Amino acid sequence: MESLSAAELLYFCFIIFISYAIRGSAGFGGVTVPLLAWILSLKTVVPMVTFLGLVSSAAILRSDLRHVAWRDLWRILPSTVLGVAIGAYFFKVLDAATLARILGGVVLAYGCHSLFATWRPPGSLRIPVSAITPVAGSVAGFVGTLFGSMAGMFFAIYLDMLRHSREVFRATVAAILFALGILRGGAYVIAGEFTRDVIIACAVALPVMALGVFAGGRIHARLNDTAFKRLVALILIISGLPLLLR
Repeated sequence: MESLSAAELLYFCFIIFISYAIRGSAGFGGVTVPLLAWILSLKTVVPMVTFLGLVSSAAILRSDLRHVAWRDLWRILPSTVLGVAIGAYFFKVLDAATLARILGGVVLAYGCHSLFATWRPPGSLRIPVSAITPVAGSVAGFVGTLFGSMAGMFFAIYLDMLRHSREVFRATVAAILFALGILRGGAYVIAGEFTRDVIIACAVALPVMALGVFAGGRIHARLNDTAFKRLVALILIISGLPLLLR
């Protein structure tokens, strides 16, 4: 963080604000890590996003806790724990360049899936929940531990298949990400990943994140969901390519 220019610092604050405005409106988001990876090491970004995710999810749950589908949350957590353990190992042994290339592929796939999903008629793809739960949990734990903000994609797919209301969806995905954040945060502490750079990044980002979550909550009811999802998908696709070629 100390090596960032004034322009890079402004970019950092802008991405944090937009990312957590998205999270404040939908309960999850996936743009923070790929966009910040342009100016910071993933070794700094991912632990920082884990901390911010805990705080932002707690802010959402403060008002939406009553909407959480606890049964669905507990059902997916065991496989998520397994994914976190595997992800923590690979986060420690892989270098930042390798992580960036893997992230680029994940982001491109996520963006293409999200964009396609806005044109897919509801209910056109049906997979048994008993089959998707262990896959979604383990993959989300693994990807979330490696890349911080990307886990929400898999939890969102899981909850979407359960056909929850918008309020229950938002509250439950925030609760799941809060639980995942605790698991990931503990893994990073054990691995010694909360370095001085990470702590400085958290301190700078925290007030900007708070403004983003507040703004996202205020505009939640006014969003055009389809247009918003397409915009996020396009941002992810554009962000993933340079990471893949890094």
